[in-house]
Amino acid sequence: MRGNKNIIYLVIIAVAVIISIVLIAGYMKDRGNQQIVSPASETSKEKDTKSEAKVLVSISTETIRDGLANMGFLVTQEYYFTNVETYTKEKKVFFNMIDSSSQMVFKYDGQVFAGVDFEKITITKDDATRTVTIDIPDAEIQSVAIDKDSFESYSEKESIWNPLKLDDYNAAMAEYEKTAKQKALDSGILERADEQAKAIVQNFVNSFPATAEYTIVYQ
Repeated sequence: MRGNKNIIYLVIIAVAVIISIVLIAGYMKDRGNQQIVSPASETSKEKDTKSEAKVLVSISTETIRDGLANMGFLVTQEYYFTNVETYTKEKKVFFNMIDSSSQMVFKYDGQVFAGVDFEKITITKDDATRTVTIDIPDAEIQSVAIDKDSFESYSEKESIWNPLKLDDYNAAMAEYEKTAKQKALDSGILERADEQAKAIVQNFVNSFPATAEYTIVYQ
């Protein structure tokens, strides 16, 4: 009987040892898996953080475009002028046998305005190359303004048969506006207006911190 009990005790002890070994092996395996998974988890977090950072520095071209469009047609250059003109009105009277003419010489001041329609600016973005292309339309003459208060007559010779009328003055003004516009064009007003418009756009675009991450191309 005592021998049988000893055998049973030995079996119980052996089973306990085996169970202990299995438990210890399982614990060590779990711990090893945790050490392997942890770096992968941290790497994933790092990738997520980098992804979020990349989104934060992305340019919103719509925000920039809307801001520029709100400026509308922006006058970026002015041309001041003073002209001395001679206006002559000729007419044949007495059955087209006699020439009759009236003439006036006068001085006036004015301005020619040129600028760019910022609503027509287009912006395209390429995130792959980190490039933003901004297409600025060419400058154009917006208006010609003649200062009527500056009008000064130097001389006037008016024929009784061919008097000067209000329509003649209006026609003269329309013609002189064309002259002033051409003088402004010859002076390079549109080129200066283009340069000034580009400078305004550059300053506006550079006010967005995210633009530092992109190459800005102006066309």
